[in-house]
Amino acid sequence: MAEYTNDDERLLAIVDFIKHYKKLIITVLGSISVIGISIFGLKSIQYSNNEAAGALYNKWIEEAAIQENGLMDDSVVFDELVIDFKSTGFAQLAILKKASALAENSQLDLSKKYFEDLESLSSGLFGNDLLNKMSKVSLARILISEKNYTEALNKLESLMSGSDPLVKELAGDALAGQKSNDLAIEQYNFAKDLYTDEASKNIVIMKLNNIKEVL
Repeated sequence: MAEYTNDDERLLAIVDFIKHYKKLIITVLGSISVIGISIFGLKSIQYSNNEAAGALYNKWIEEAAIQENGLMDDSVVFDELVIDFKSTGFAQLAILKKASALAENSQLDLSKKYFEDLESLSSGLFGNDLLNKMSKVSLARILISEKNYTEALNKLESLMSGSDPLVKELAGDALAGQKSNDLAIEQYNFAKDLYTDEASKNIVIMKLNNIKEVL
């Protein structure tokens, strides 16, 4: 490292450095400025989008409350929310609510379509892990009801390493549907041990007993 005997030498060294690396310094500072402006702009856009999406979501909920079929009815407000602001949490929550309402009303084909949309929108680096999990679990339920056991297991695969008893139970249902009884028993036992409420435990025990009667 160079040593300087006085302040003048230090100043001259700095000036000389700037002269030699002027273009590089300008490029770096320019890049930093562009990045800063871009981040600020993205945050502003995100905030604005969330504000607009929140207003549309509240309007949709109010609209659904006075309609005969509520969340299941066609709605221009809902369409605007999920098309123009699909990356926001409000839009994805609206899709979840609509898909769930349709499933409860036994409109499974349409419900599955919305859950598939939600799964796609909530995946990825900037996705929502909770909504993504809920979409996959809901899809697995529907697929099991359709006896599409292989696809149901595919939906649950990424969740199997966790400790959610419902995931284990649904995996058991799909495996039992495939007649993979030993694997189904294993998943049901996991679910039974993980559930904390007696009602859920008893349902799983009943499913275990049904398999054991077949064996």
